[in-house]
Amino acid sequence: MSFKARIKQHISENRPQYVLVLLMFVIGLIMGNYQVPGLDGGVKDQLSGIVDSYLRGGMEGSLGGHAILASAFRKQLQAVLMLWFLGLTVIGLPLVLAVIWLRGFSLGFTVSFLLHDRAGAGILITLISLLPQNFIYIPFFLAWSVVAINFSVYIMGGRPNGITLGRAVLGYTGLMLVYLLIMLAGAFVEAYLSPWFLSLIL
Repeated sequence: MSFKARIKQHISENRPQYVLVLLMFVIGLIMGNYQVPGLDGGVKDQLSGIVDSYLRGGMEGSLGGHAILASAFRKQLQAVLMLWFLGLTVIGLPLVLAVIWLRGFSLGFTVSFLLHDRAGAGILITLISLLPQNFIYIPFFLAWSVVAINFSVYIMGGRPNGITLGRAVLGYTGLMLVYLLIMLAGAFVEAYLSPWFLSLIL
């Protein structure tokens, strides 16, 4: 079976899980979007200053790729490890959904703030500074969430296929390393490609 066929089969076999995680992500996205108008003026000013600093770094070409790469990958590493750990617990399902919701909320809040604070420029910043890496982060984050949910359910159900727990955890951990490599690719995009686009536009 080809790799593409395996992906289609995986999605087909886990359609309810994908619908659930996508729904939680979208709910978080919407709720994050609606939090921006109610922000305190001081908080808005502080966040606006952070955006100014980032844009200034793009104009001056001083955005440090290595620093951004380390920071971006560390954030993705934390998220992937958290989901991995939750997948090892019998209460992993609701907690994984909470992490997915938080990821959607964070992205929705960020995009909404840029649009409110920078208007038309916010759209441009979103397109060149947020979307490129999130085309990698989000689909694979949701896919890894489904894997974590399935493993939690697998443990809770008493491991019906007869595979020892040690072998199951080993396979689960090996799959996590594959997802980490994919997230590393997203971090490279965030560290080098997005700032490059930003510097060209600015």
